[in-house]
Amino acid sequence: MVAEHGLPETLILNGEQRIRGIAEQFGMDYLGVTVSRDTTLQMTPRGDLETVWGTDRVPDEAVVFVTEMPRLYSLPVGAGRDKSARERVVIAELDRERGAAVISLPALGPSPRRRLGNFIATVVSALNDSSTEPFERTRGLLVVRDGDTEYVLATSNFGRIRLTAGMVRGNRPWRLIPTLTGMTAAAAAAASFGIFFSTIWSMANALSPWRLAAISILSMILASLWLIVNNRLWQRTADTPRQRARLYNTATVCTVAFSGVVLYAGLFIATLIAAMTVIDETFLSSQLGFQAGLNNYLQLAWLATSMGIFAGALGSSADSHDDVLRATYGYRERLRRRASESATSGEMSESR
Repeated sequence: MVAEHGLPETLILNGEQRIRGIAEQFGMDYLGVTVSRDTTLQMTPRGDLETVWGTDRVPDEAVVFVTEMPRLYSLPVGAGRDKSARERVVIAELDRERGAAVISLPALGPSPRRRLGNFIATVVSALNDSSTEPFERTRGLLVVRDGDTEYVLATSNFGRIRLTAGMVRGNRPWRLIPTLTGMTAAAAAAASFGIFFSTIWSMANALSPWRLAAISILSMILASLWLIVNNRLWQRTADTPRQRARLYNTATVCTVAFSGVVLYAGLFIATLIAAMTVIDETFLSSQLGFQAGLNNYLQLAWLATSMGIFAGALGSSADSHDDVLRATYGYRERLRRRASESATSGEMSESR
């Protein structure tokens, strides 16, 4: 087993006992897990996976590489059950001559732990008996041979949604929130402004729930856009093939939006608690001109939080650019390409 550093490494190491059982099931000796920490799975200029196994391997050895790289394959017109030329999600790639396979973790969805174990068993079974029967027994899979490589594709249209969700899971958006210290500080400061000024109290009470909801949605959209643009998270098609760039950008938007929603919810709760602690109900009633209740505190916290998110977007300029980039697939794509270019230049230098 070879696992890329990150989520593949975590899942493989946690499920090592099950993988050992899979090896024993097929009469194989389990050689352990190799974690690729300093290098990632590289690609050729046209986007194919570079070979990750050596040519001097033991003949009876089987290598399974788990990567976080999303993969797509264009089916020709009339191939398989799909009669249109569409790109299908690649779950695995097999090279039987070398006894090796690559599994794309994002294709297994946002909760890949169990599916990964099952799919490793299926891949090892296919490598062991040199047929596609193990995949044919699994519903929703199609095997296409292209040269020496066999591509295991998801035939369902839901496969693209599952892939995107898996990519967001691979980004681990909850790790993005602690890095947004500037955004959080600015948002909290602006939200506290609404707690201490009675004008905001009256405005919050005058706005309808629909308008408050619209303001909150607008604030999160603008904050997400600012975060993406300011940190140059958008992947351009000039740097990356169009389909992969579209996948990366979709995953980035979902990752940033998820982080924004969590930040908004946390700030709302903190603002509500602060408002109920600082503003006495009797004083709030005197300022509004009627008996105030929990609903008025909720509206105040709602508007103050939206104001805070607006200001927090500008505060995100102070956050670490590298920390934000690490939560995107586009950044890891650039690392792969640099590694591939370095390896190519190194080979050329040696040949000279």
